[in-house]
Amino acid sequence: MVLQMPRPFKHPKTGVYYFRVRVPADLIGVLGKTEVKVSLGTKDPALAKELFSDKERKVAQEWKTLRSQPEPLTQKQIVALSGKVYRKIIERFDDDPGSPSLWQNIIDLAMRVAKAGNWEQWYGESVDQLLLSEGFKTDAESRDKLIRSAHDALLQAGEQQLKKAQGDYSPDPRANRFPPIQKRQTSAKGISLIDLFDLWERDHLAGNGSPRTPGDFRQKIESFRDYLGHEEVGRITPLNVSEYCDFLRHEKGLSAKTVNGKYLAAIRIVFRVGLAKSRIAVDPTANVKVAVPRAIKERPKGFTDDEAKTILTCAMRDPSTLGGMATLNKLACRWVPWICAYTGARAGEITQLRREDFTEQFGIPFIKITPEAGSVKTGVYRMVPLHPHLIELGLLKVIRERPAGPIFYLPNNRSRKAGHTQAASVRGKVSDWVRETANVKDPRVQPNHAWRHRFKTVARDVDISVHYMAAIQGHEDGTSNFEYGEFGMKALYREILKLPKYDVRV
Repeated sequence: MVLQMPRPFKHPKTGVYYFRVRVPADLIGVLGKTEVKVSLGTKDPALAKELFSDKERKVAQEWKTLRSQPEPLTQKQIVALSGKVYRKIIERFDDDPGSPSLWQNIIDLAMRVAKAGNWEQWYGESVDQLLLSEGFKTDAESRDKLIRSAHDALLQAGEQQLKKAQGDYSPDPRANRFPPIQKRQTSAKGISLIDLFDLWERDHLAGNGSPRTPGDFRQKIESFRDYLGHEEVGRITPLNVSEYCDFLRHEKGLSAKTVNGKYLAAIRIVFRVGLAKSRIAVDPTANVKVAVPRAIKERPKGFTDDEAKTILTCAMRDPSTLGGMATLNKLACRWVPWICAYTGARAGEITQLRREDFTEQFGIPFIKITPEAGSVKTGVYRMVPLHPHLIELGLLKVIRERPAGPIFYLPNNRSRKAGHTQAASVRGKVSDWVRETANVKDPRVQPNHAWRHRFKTVARDVDISVHYMAAIQGHEDGTSNFEYGEFGMKALYREILKLPKYDVRV
């Protein structure tokens, strides 16, 4: 496995380097943004790399703090934290405090704020940033106490600066009342499983990895931690890992494929990152294996001709037959199966399409499947020409009638779990529709993904080469040839035209 290391982003126009990383999916709702982007203030690549590393450590610690459980602050911690407020004011204006009237006005304003009880408006955001920067996540009561303590510290600093502004630089006799901040330790006995996860997550997101993956990996790591009853990496042995895999197989009833490809894979990846970064000396997962028996294949993974015809016929029926389903979900059930049938795309790639992703080149209508619209497994955009039958059925007319933005849902900012996007929700609705309304219930075939398998089968029947199949479906063909040149629209359309028309009538 090749680990893509995070690095500064150089602005293409200004040449200034930036710290730029994706926000983990489980923290997007907390932070209210999907990306952290901060100028490093330099065009020097060596300095940018150093500044990037410093910022990276701070951001990783902040994310870890946001995920931690709130803990009450002691009186000593509250006073220590407010001391940072005091020192910041003193140090910033030490050489040139300004006029006495400035500091008198600040003191008077702070007193009025306290009298009016406007604590949150005046201090809330600053105190939250202070807690985050120092690695604390606390409860509401402790936060309120810290706000008032910060107010006292501001008044004390203001009075000292007022003296300086009047020419009196004698030391503040109460300056030493603030004890040093006792930072929280992540693990008194060494690096923890979550520490390794954080290292992996930081690199994963900095390398533009899917924001959904950390949520999935975290669940696997926490499951392992709960099984062990601790998270001290130094105590974990190969036997622990092997017994955990057996526990999942025989006690939890998970398949060998799931244990090996999901749980063990996640644990192994974070340990390998720890090993690569010299945080650990031994990888306890190195020689652990889960034997995956050869799958018994009783039918094709793709839809049969009859199943495909059943689904596509059902999709063309009067939408009123779907009852109380939301209008855009009905639209998805109408068009997503048809688009998947002629493109072999992942259903989620189709449910996240926007009106602007439908365009044309050389007079050829096509869809642009791009990470800008949402999750794309490979992280690489591709252009897929639309089969003439889709045009004949009226797809482009429907698209033109939709407003800019997503075709199959109305965007909102509701907080969601990692991976639970609106596009994923629509994909699930289509999946349910295939089972319940189209009545394709065979559990051995996936209700959406089977279109990708069927596309391959049909493409082979009409002699579309493996290279073009890969380009159309967003696969890599495993050869270095795939990295050279592009697949032009005319060539892709030529191959799409080879696909036979689905003869479906309602």
